[in-house]
Amino acid sequence: MPKPFHGTCLCGEVGFEVNGDPITVSTCHCLNCRKYTGTAFTTNVVFPSGSAKITNGQPFVSTYYDGAQDSKNPLTRIFCSRCSSPLYNLGGNSGKTCAVFYSALDDFDILADPHESEQGTGQRETVKKDVVPSVEYYTKDRISWVAPVPGAEQAKTKPGRD
Repeated sequence: MPKPFHGTCLCGEVGFEVNGDPITVSTCHCLNCRKYTGTAFTTNVVFPSGSAKITNGQPFVSTYYDGAQDSKNPLTRIFCSRCSSPLYNLGGNSGKTCAVFYSALDDFDILADPHESEQGTGQRETVKKDVVPSVEYYTKDRISWVAPVPGAEQAKTKPGRD
C-alpha cells in the first residue's frame, strides 16, 4: 500500500489524507478552473476515486456541485468554508478520479530521503523535489503570458473532447 499523503487548508482547520498512488500531475487552463481558484491555471495531483478522506475539521468542509464544466464532466468541489481553500474535486474522468489541488498537499513534493547538510554540520536535512505536471489541459484557454510546462503533453481541451 502506498504511503498516505496529507493535506490541509490555508487556515489549518481542515485536514485530509490521500491513500493511493498518483495517476498523474496535471495543469488545467480552462475558464472554469481559473474562475474557481481565481488564478491563471490549476495544478492537480490526480488519484483514483475514493482515495481522499477528511481527517479533521469536518464542520468546516463544504461542497460545491459544479456542472458547468466545458468537458461536460460535472465535479463536486471540496473546500474549507472558513478560509475558502480548495482541497480536491470528486467525479473527474466520469467518476474514476479525485483531483487534489497540488498546493493543498503538505507533503507531496518532499523527499523523505534526508541528506547531510551542505554546511558540514553533521545535521541531516530533507531535500525538496518538485513534481512537474506531465499534461496541460485546455491550452486553448491558456493566458498569453503563461509559458507551457517543458516536456508536458499540451492538450487543447481534454483528450477525446477536441
